[in-house]
Amino acid sequence: MEAIGQDDGSSKGVNIPRLGINRSPEDDDGNQLPVGNLFTFDSNVGQNVYGKPVTFRPFISAMQYMHYDPDKSEYVNRSIIFKNWKEEAVDILGGTKCGKVPFKDRESLTPEQLAEQRTIRCYRLLYGLLSFKGVKANGEEHTVSNLPTLWRVTGTAFAPVGSALDQITKCKKLMFTTTLSVDTKRQKKGGNVYYTPEISVNADAGLEMSKEDMETLGVFQEVITKENTEVIDLYKAAKKSNYDSSDKDMKKVVDQVEDPVDVLAS
Repeated sequence: MEAIGQDDGSSKGVNIPRLGINRSPEDDDGNQLPVGNLFTFDSNVGQNVYGKPVTFRPFISAMQYMHYDPDKSEYVNRSIIFKNWKEEAVDILGGTKCGKVPFKDRESLTPEQLAEQRTIRCYRLLYGLLSFKGVKANGEEHTVSNLPTLWRVTGTAFAPVGSALDQITKCKKLMFTTTLSVDTKRQKKGGNVYYTPEISVNADAGLEMSKEDMETLGVFQEVITKENTEVIDLYKAAKKSNYDSSDKDMKKVVDQVEDPVDVLAS
């Protein structure tokens, strides 16, 4: 499209497919979908593919705070993507953690403030390669193989993913040498039905990083760096517009983490 003058190149970017749990019984075309199955968009066929269990090979683990406004039906704030709790999660509105208040400090909050806290969440971001045998919406079988994917979880899914990563660490293995087998379990609380991930770790997979894997890892890191650059620029702009002399002593510098591609390559 760029070559024939239909695209000026300004829309270029990396759009990483997401892994999620399907909660819709049918699609817009009336196809019956498997509720509770995992799914992702496969650009090779131009549509979603559903199935379980799936195999996920993690490359990068990170986190990000996001604030969703239900009245506007959009995210109104987001932090940088950070890789450990020691990093300062600055956000686009000039604050940190999108204003998330620790549970121990919420006693003094008003009911309205507590309600807002429930719309601010910390998401775990797992970038990696996805493989599974599944079906398209029309029921036709399709195999997904080593598809670069982002698995973003929060709420009841946050702890299971964290526990799986902790298990890998306890085995003294690098996460990209392992695989996760991910299934789902149906849960019911009152009248609400929801699904949580069930994860088993294959810490002895013994996988090695190929040249293609290194390139994929580089793309993941490039996406994270681009997001963080944008967030930090907006953070600085917001701080500048609300700047006063007391901010001097409180301001912290956000350090860039070493590029894992360079680290692994060495």
